[in-house]
Amino acid sequence: MVTPVFYARPQVGGRMLGVEPALASWDRAGSPGQARSAAFIDDVCMAVAGQARATPGPLALRLEVGLADTVPLYALNDLDNYLFPLIPKLTERTGRAFASVRATKQHAATSSVEVGPAVPADDPRGAHTFEVTTTASASATAYKEQIRDQIASASPLPGDGVALQLAFVVGPRRAWPNLWKATIDALGSILGHDDGAREWNARDGRIVDLGLHCAVDPAAGNEVTIAIRASTIGEEAAA
Repeated sequence: MVTPVFYARPQVGGRMLGVEPALASWDRAGSPGQARSAAFIDDVCMAVAGQARATPGPLALRLEVGLADTVPLYALNDLDNYLFPLIPKLTERTGRAFASVRATKQHAATSSVEVGPAVPADDPRGAHTFEVTTTASASATAYKEQIRDQIASASPLPGDGVALQLAFVVGPRRAWPNLWKATIDALGSILGHDDGAREWNARDGRIVDLGLHCAVDPAAGNEVTIAIRASTIGEEAAA
């Protein structure tokens, strides 16, 4: 049986980006949002594609997003929306899949990215520690409901910034980046909700340190196992 694996953050120096990181855009083709997203993806690929192709074994990526001082740090600018569709596009262009992707955000003048070997690490634990399983399609409400029901005992983390790590075990047919957003949307019991927010609009903007990890189990079929580790951190811990 394959169990969830957490990976260390790549420690090599980051490569500074020449383009401001852009959130995923679902606007029409040719829109400004799509143009910003495409420019960001191109810049990251130019910075790390060679390293991704040359690094043997499982890969890890680290993205550090610098935000202007006037931009709220604990709302909006959800980190998973920087990583998707970046990671699928990077895999498509390099032919290399990633076992671990990390992203942080902080008030800073620059942003950086780095790729290195995926090195297994100790379980990070945290204030909230869960292991859940799902069987539904990530596009179905049932996927979120199954996760929500298994973390119902959690209370929203206090404070502002949150460090969240999710370690997935998936079957070989699952495209694991497609699971990220739906999984995080289901974590309202941990992240909390703004007043009047809908059930699947968790306060994911407060995540300032995000780790996403993947192991493949040939026998998993449609079942997905997710190890969830979450804690409150201060802004300085994300830097």
